[in-house]
Amino acid sequence: MNRDLKYWKEAATLILAAGTHKQLISKGTTNSQPGKPPLSTPTRERNLSPSCLEKAIWDFALLLLQRNQRHTFLPDAYVFPGGRISTADFSKEWIQLFHPYCQSPNFKLDTVKQTIRRSPIFAMDRRKLGSQIPGEVAFRICAIRETFEESGILLVKPNSPDKDLNKQGVIQLAHYDQNKLASWRPLVQENAANFIRLCKELNCLPNIWALKEWGNWLTPTYLGGKRFDTVFFICCLEEIPFTLPDGQEIIFHSWMHPLEVIKGHQSEKFLLPPPQWYEIGRLCRFIHLQDLQQFSQDRSVEGCERWFPVRLQASDGFATLLPGDDLHPEDPDFTGETELNLTTSKSLKQARLEVSRLHRIEFRKPHDCTLYVNIEPQYKHVHPLEINNHPHSHR
Repeated sequence: MNRDLKYWKEAATLILAAGTHKQLISKGTTNSQPGKPPLSTPTRERNLSPSCLEKAIWDFALLLLQRNQRHTFLPDAYVFPGGRISTADFSKEWIQLFHPYCQSPNFKLDTVKQTIRRSPIFAMDRRKLGSQIPGEVAFRICAIRETFEESGILLVKPNSPDKDLNKQGVIQLAHYDQNKLASWRPLVQENAANFIRLCKELNCLPNIWALKEWGNWLTPTYLGGKRFDTVFFICCLEEIPFTLPDGQEIIFHSWMHPLEVIKGHQSEKFLLPPPQWYEIGRLCRFIHLQDLQQFSQDRSVEGCERWFPVRLQASDGFATLLPGDDLHPEDPDFTGETELNLTTSKSLKQARLEVSRLHRIEFRKPHDCTLYVNIEPQYKHVHPLEINNHPHSHR
């Protein structure tokens, strides 16, 4: 693990999208029941416009987990599965487990084109920290392990050679005895090294090739308390798997279509942290799982930006400034030694109209957030659809 990160703890999270053409959406239940397919299928459209949203019929759902209210970090919030990296995720035992057909340094993961501006969470040479496991591998293992701990979903594949691991398409999960998995789950929660033992017993490997690089967010300094440097991966599953919250860190789960998640946040049914809100807004551009899978596979080799949100406090609320916005610092203090907060006596609208390049989320209340962006996304990514509470207000 990176000991140079004094104020941010490294973490990984996983956006899980699962096909729903065979199932009804599962909310808070232990599994999904078979259901009827949609009455109509919309035209295949990769980039969906806001005007088409109400008519869209998604053929996939996203997994959201409700955090326990006793958590000191984001209590009660709806998040993707994930958590802090463990030394076990960098264990040399993984080299032995992946051997002989997936040798280091990158275990046959696709090579990312990005070089100079590669996120430090991936670019750091982990050998200097005593590990032969590169970040691209360890953080995928972390995301898979945490997903199993929190939801019971095990993203693994049989330990046998495969011709093209990076082009598996939409993933069909391997089936294992649920009672056996249930007995392993508390052991993995207690000690992350037990995840290696689980994979050995089942003769399987964490399916790191199914996880595609999606984004990298730093916790902003204005929140105070815990901060995380979190890499976001995405994985597309053929159908909704058996899902069961652990009842400790996670108290509830729900599989929802992207727009349903956004509307739930807007109507104050639950709270989405800004990174989840932003990333789900991106996913609203895709109504077909196959398109999302192809996009995430093609785009993942481009890399991603490390985003350090900066708060701009205005007279009537605050804005979260993101890279590319004219007011976002070009070279922010990534050491975290000082809190980076900006203030203005102007209103959010006045501050917005004075600049030309926009990439910000404006907040008047926790659930009243509006995205403003007019710059091109980096690394062949897409921007979120501008799905706002009040489309004609605050402008």
